[in-house]
Amino acid sequence: MVQYRAALALAPGKGIRESVLDDLSSYSGLAPEECVRRCRDWEQWSVLEWSARPRETPADLRDFYLTTASWSFDLLWYAYLQAEGLAYPVSVAAAASLPETAPRGRHLDFGSGVGVTSQMFRGLGYEVDLADVSTSLLQFARWRLERRGIAASYLDLNRCELERDAYDVITAIDTLVHVPDVGHTFRELHRALKPAGILFANFDVRPPTPENAWHLYSDDLPLRWVLQRTGFEPIESLDGMITAYRRVEPSQLTHQLRGMRDLVMLRSPVRPAYRFLRGQVNRVRENVERRI
Repeated sequence: MVQYRAALALAPGKGIRESVLDDLSSYSGLAPEECVRRCRDWEQWSVLEWSARPRETPADLRDFYLTTASWSFDLLWYAYLQAEGLAYPVSVAAAASLPETAPRGRHLDFGSGVGVTSQMFRGLGYEVDLADVSTSLLQFARWRLERRGIAASYLDLNRCELERDAYDVITAIDTLVHVPDVGHTFRELHRALKPAGILFANFDVRPPTPENAWHLYSDDLPLRWVLQRTGFEPIESLDGMITAYRRVEPSQLTHQLRGMRDLVMLRSPVRPAYRFLRGQVNRVRENVERRI
């Protein structure tokens, strides 16, 4: 957590909130008070950006990510909330779950946003690559890191592919539900990880609403099925917020046998039925507690 907070601070002793607003104000040319307003109202702003043009094809989606301005304010403000203990620090939990004896090799932040996760891993001794399809976010992240004198590499996913067998750790936090072709993306991530490398990923699925339009999926089970069949074996769930996966060869017999388990847990009607019943039980319990 110390490294995460340090990633946001502009200088030792300078407050996190002050540093975040300085980044946003200096980059955008807006007054700090206006930056606060835009951080708090980012969702309405993002809805306007999304609805400005059709978003029906992969090219339409790419156009949104090439031009969005609202997400810089949202992501950096959300990082500030995590640093202050007001939201769950997912990337901190991921880094803390790695063994202290693990070699500090190369880290890729896939869907790097404003670059805070990469800064944290750099502070822990990793070489870091930031990769994003959003050039507006990638440019802002580069500006933030260069402002702090942090060495990193930047990958525009519109123009380059990931290096094969390059990374010891990949983080894909709040990213994969925005990808239209998950099968291709999962294969690319598998190819980019070293054998037995670790992927930290989550699926922030949401029901279709105007405020969730850029969340392309409402059910995580099919996504998890495709990811695991690609060659990722879940090894740990971190507080139900993110899962650590180990890269394995999909042709291995043990992985093929685990596929039978996945078929039951992720593809059969059993798991959705279990989820529905659990939800009903939880609602009944909440109603009882309210009455008490």
